[in-house]
Amino acid sequence: MTESKKRYGLDQLKKTGGRGTVDLPVLAGFNMGNNTLNVTMTMATFREVALVANEARIIAMGEGMEQVAQRQLIPDHAKKLALYILRGLLAGVKARWTASGKHIPDCLNDFLTDLGEGPYQALQPFTANIRNIQDDGLEFEDTPAGVILHLHKLQKLFVVDGQHRLNAAELVHEWLNTVLTNAKYPKKGLWFDNTQEVTTEEMEVWTAAMTEFGTAFTVDVTVHLGLNAEQERQLFHDLNVLGKKPSAAQALAFDAANPVSKYVTERLAPKRSVHGLLVVDAGHKKSGAKLEEPAIYRDDLVNTCAILFRGAFNQSGITPLDVRGSEDYADGFWAALAKQPGWNTPGWDKLTLLAHSTMLKGMAFLVRSFHNGEEARDPEAAHAKRDAIIQAIADGKVDFTHTNPLWRVYLMSQEDREAKFPGIEDFITPDAIRRPYGTWDEDAGRLQLGPNTRDIARYLADLVRYQLREQVGLEPRPGLVSLKKKLAEAEAEKLAA
Repeated sequence: MTESKKRYGLDQLKKTGGRGTVDLPVLAGFNMGNNTLNVTMTMATFREVALVANEARIIAMGEGMEQVAQRQLIPDHAKKLALYILRGLLAGVKARWTASGKHIPDCLNDFLTDLGEGPYQALQPFTANIRNIQDDGLEFEDTPAGVILHLHKLQKLFVVDGQHRLNAAELVHEWLNTVLTNAKYPKKGLWFDNTQEVTTEEMEVWTAAMTEFGTAFTVDVTVHLGLNAEQERQLFHDLNVLGKKPSAAQALAFDAANPVSKYVTERLAPKRSVHGLLVVDAGHKKSGAKLEEPAIYRDDLVNTCAILFRGAFNQSGITPLDVRGSEDYADGFWAALAKQPGWNTPGWDKLTLLAHSTMLKGMAFLVRSFHNGEEARDPEAAHAKRDAIIQAIADGKVDFTHTNPLWRVYLMSQEDREAKFPGIEDFITPDAIRRPYGTWDEDAGRLQLGPNTRDIARYLADLVRYQLREQVGLEPRPGLVSLKKKLAEAEAEKLAA
């Protein structure tokens, strides 16, 4: 006669359960003296049992603000994670099809390339809590496969860490479902952003991705037991604040998936140097660590390349489509800079302003405008100017030494700069609205640029526009022209009043 199975509570593990449960295999854990459960389930199941106690959800549930234990959702962050999850699902499909000997269609490889396929991808564990329970409020059962938790429908897992990962999974599921239901890509959504029809081959891939989502996409969850909202908030703080992130340079050195990092690692600086200039993978200038030799921090290098490819001041959100086909242009940019006096020379920070990452970013900002930016509406003409700027730099038409008075234009009076550089007022940001630019050390003969990298990079690019205005045919920056027009209109309205 077969022995009957037993269900039991957390205290004595012997309580019989009821219906309407989700059955989850668990392992008991003890975290700093507290009972926890370690659970592995499919993301599809986690979506069903999870709940996020952010302000929007708590208010919708009719609860008070004292029950809030999560920050508000940041949609852009969730979307980036969703694209990462989509890439992981497709990588899983490819791995399974390869193992079974199934033909890998070109579209699957194309999708992975466009999403930035990396050497490995995985989702970190979630942390959750089951609120309002007593020791005998959970039901377990011994089975030949191990201990099973029978989680009742009303016993939700409140997400302490991972709401953006959870929302990202929701976005992926919704997008896949829309594609498979309508056999066309949604006009707006997670990816593609067009209404083209889905081919038969693509439909097969997305069907497999949806199957992967439902059956092979598992997540690990550490479940705390019976915490109140205050304890959840403390745990959220500890998990998100007490950790020490790696330096930006080292994080980028380890990232083999982002297309900008990939370009830098595999093409621009495969031996950790850019035309002889050392690339440093640890630390950051903000840490106060001083470089002992001519070098560039990897994060400054990658961020400059992000400007080159897309006009972004960091690589977040840049896709392979932004980089593919533009590598030669970027190579030419760095080769031109490397020809300048002082490049990779001991004491180069005293010899050339190219030792300042702000100057590198300013030059990238300038040429990118004619690559695919606001001045590239006519690509053929714009690319001709882009290449002409790079060639002028390579030919030494721009003097990057500290003593070049061009770089001190913003520190001069309007009368002095107009006397030395006629017509330059058309090219520079007005004094009244310009951010702090920097200081000139007369004794050392050096210019120290201010900390506002984004604005100062544009100011430097504007000076080079003036320098090359006749040789290349450059005009004042369009954004600057619009800004001055608005200022003039505002002044006219003020006078009229």
